[in-house]
Amino acid sequence: MFIRGAFGCGIGIASIGGYSRLLEPRWVETNYVPVKINALPKRFEGMTIAQLSDIHHCKYVPREFVRKCVRKVNALCPDIIVLTGDYIYRSDAFLLPVAEELSELKAKEGVFAVLGNHDNKGDTFSALSKAGIRVLINEHVPLFRKRDHLFVAGVDDLWKGWSDLGRALKGTDDKPKLLLAHNPDIIEMTKTTDVDFVMVGHTHGGQVSLPLYGPLIVYSKFGVRYAAGLFHERNTTMYVNKGIGVSGLPVRFFARPEITLFTLRNKRRKEVVRQEEQC
Repeated sequence: MFIRGAFGCGIGIASIGGYSRLLEPRWVETNYVPVKINALPKRFEGMTIAQLSDIHHCKYVPREFVRKCVRKVNALCPDIIVLTGDYIYRSDAFLLPVAEELSELKAKEGVFAVLGNHDNKGDTFSALSKAGIRVLINEHVPLFRKRDHLFVAGVDDLWKGWSDLGRALKGTDDKPKLLLAHNPDIIEMTKTTDVDFVMVGHTHGGQVSLPLYGPLIVYSKFGVRYAAGLFHERNTTMYVNKGIGVSGLPVRFFARPEITLFTLRNKRRKEVVRQEEQC
């Protein structure tokens, strides 16, 4: 009985190990998230934003997988695409290949990015810019649809950069503001501002999350509070994307890689069904 039980236990452990190492890290989910924003201009009703985060291109996150995820994002036909940091892991040798893959991203109104704590600022800024991606470091750009506009802003990484939210928003008016950041701890700065929606990554959803318990470790000053998903704090809504890559251990467990498609809605306007469009 003991031998049979031990054998069964060993099989179970091996199965979990194989799943967390070989299956789940490539089992990408696409999450569709409506986001309600006060005073969203009428022409931006139904605007779609695809988010890709924490790619961590390395020997455990191969170029072919990044290419697959880029194709998945493009298939969503988003109005804009946002990238929220950590493009490589450990070696700068992976930077140019990942930038080449990200250059294939297609969005109607642009691809925007910020940097993460694993990114060499100068080299990453240069590589992404050459790939046709607008990297926002403590700055903003307006998006226009005829006479209507809103702002897309981005801040430097909280850990490895100089995050200056005031500078990023300087010169904006009362129109809606979308903020890109890498680390969810940015919520401490944004929740008392007029930033409407923040998109971040960094946590990987804990990367290893146990059923009925949750993530084992989340690298945030708030612990597991902002591990993944949608949060509302005072004036700001924040979404924490689980990313598609891995760091530390090359495993994921109950924290599947994620691509997110947001649809902007005006809080005061009745829900409108968006017609599917062809790319």
